[in-house]
Amino acid sequence: MLRTHTCGDLRQKDAGRKATLAGWVHSVRIMGRKAFIDMRDRYGITQVVMDEALKSVFSELTRESVLMVSGKVAKRKEVNPKLDTGDIEVLAETAVVLSKAEPLPFEIFNQDIHTTEETRLKHRFLDLRRSDMQHLMELRFKAATTVRTYCASKGFIEIETPYMGRPTPEGSRDFLISSRTFPKHFWALQQSPQIYKQLLMVAGLDKYFQVVRCFRDEDLRADRQYEFTQLDFEMSFVNDEDVMKFTEGMVAMLYAQLLGIKLTRPFSVMQWSEALDRYGSDKPDRRFGMELLDLTDLLKKSGFQAFETAGDAGGVVKAVLYPDRVGKKDLDRFNRIAKEQGFPGVAWVLVEDGKMGGGISKHITSAESDLVKLGNGTLFILAGEKQKVNETLGSMRLLGGELKGLRKGTDLVWVVNFPLFEWGEEIKNIQPGHHPFTAPKPEFEKFLLEEHEKSELLSVPSRTFDLVINGVEVAGGSIRITDPELQHRIFELLGISRKEAGRKFGMLLEAFKYGVPPHGGVAFGFDRLLQVMLGRDSIRDVIAFPKSKSGRALMEDAPNEADKEQLKDLGL
Repeated sequence: MLRTHTCGDLRQKDAGRKATLAGWVHSVRIMGRKAFIDMRDRYGITQVVMDEALKSVFSELTRESVLMVSGKVAKRKEVNPKLDTGDIEVLAETAVVLSKAEPLPFEIFNQDIHTTEETRLKHRFLDLRRSDMQHLMELRFKAATTVRTYCASKGFIEIETPYMGRPTPEGSRDFLISSRTFPKHFWALQQSPQIYKQLLMVAGLDKYFQVVRCFRDEDLRADRQYEFTQLDFEMSFVNDEDVMKFTEGMVAMLYAQLLGIKLTRPFSVMQWSEALDRYGSDKPDRRFGMELLDLTDLLKKSGFQAFETAGDAGGVVKAVLYPDRVGKKDLDRFNRIAKEQGFPGVAWVLVEDGKMGGGISKHITSAESDLVKLGNGTLFILAGEKQKVNETLGSMRLLGGELKGLRKGTDLVWVVNFPLFEWGEEIKNIQPGHHPFTAPKPEFEKFLLEEHEKSELLSVPSRTFDLVINGVEVAGGSIRITDPELQHRIFELLGISRKEAGRKFGMLLEAFKYGVPPHGGVAFGFDRLLQVMLGRDSIRDVIAFPKSKSGRALMEDAPNEADKEQLKDLGL
């Protein structure tokens, strides 16, 4: 080893000992004939003192150069309480510059100097030198290790599944790989191991898990990347509660190991329909109030046309109470949310000290005595189709929580029994709420085998359970279909013929002929889970080498054009 100690090892008890350190030059202070160098590595910072004998070394030192120093450990005359090594310093006897650094493209450690994220990602190898980024990478490793330890303790085994296979029905675009040996044929990078893990259940490997890379060609957001890590679990001979209990144990261990937080178990459980009605979202942030208020009965005969029309058409009139006055700038933000969802704007009234005013107050005076009982604040009201109203007010609720600084703390909740199908506006047909292998509630299996209008199918509940933390969905799970005829019927309802189903999912359907156990599972977005647990604004903070907002790998300048010879080999 080129070093005897790290830059975070030495303490007062080591005074008088010889030590060799190797690391990066964090700072250089030349004072007369001496130089004081802060040397840094992943473990800490140690002050090194060089005298005039080493002037040829320290006079040429640049920040972030790699340095190796040997010398005697001594007690410092002035202790630096900001450093764990602040009681000592190393009096250098020899020093070698292992690699001299050129001027830095950006300021790595001074947070007062703003650096764009694009610059940081282009030089990610420098950005990762920051202690907070290194801490995040350490926590990521610790989290993965904790997951593996927990799974092993429960009898699970980690099994790797292929990255390359057929296109998968996950609802996003595939990344395709052209085959050289089979011209004009393509592999797909797998969006998830869904089919493979179900095949493992058929194989009798009843407790499977995997920390796996997945790939989806979808538009990037603060919580999405083209390639991401998934914590994937599947188990046989289980029901919904078994999978949820297993998951809770793992999440509780992660919070305890990483953050020192003891979670209350079991976690809360909420029906999908209740989440939408109360919070306007199937991933509710319950850390603050401002729940949606149903004012349909109160306002449908108020004389205000929009409310009366919605009530007569079977729609709803609902509201959210923002507990304060709203200035014009913020009112514009609430209106923008409504307009983005197809509303002409949002109706509002101000309630203060038992009186109602502003907005549309003069049009709904008949309801004033009831509305003022809701409390002081700005009441935002929408009328129309129930789900659209709920979801739009849900977005307004989140904005209100953000403006008032209410989105603090930790809350975990299971949202269960999502609809088996949802309407796909682009395809003008029903599509899976989760994926096509999700089982319906048992009492609806016979219903699905009968003929019904597509609109009736939208109310069929599924055996699904999503884990939501602080308003973010971090995991989704379900019990799977194991009856081949029911599976074929689901495909049929989705517009997939038996022939097409055989072509796309033949290996799974074939396996189901030979004895398939009841099974279910759950999958976490590992990066998203860490982002939420660690309170980071972007998923990119917890990934060593993420893609940029625009979907590029700035450091290696990818994607890029391929060589003509490579394209020729692929027949392209």
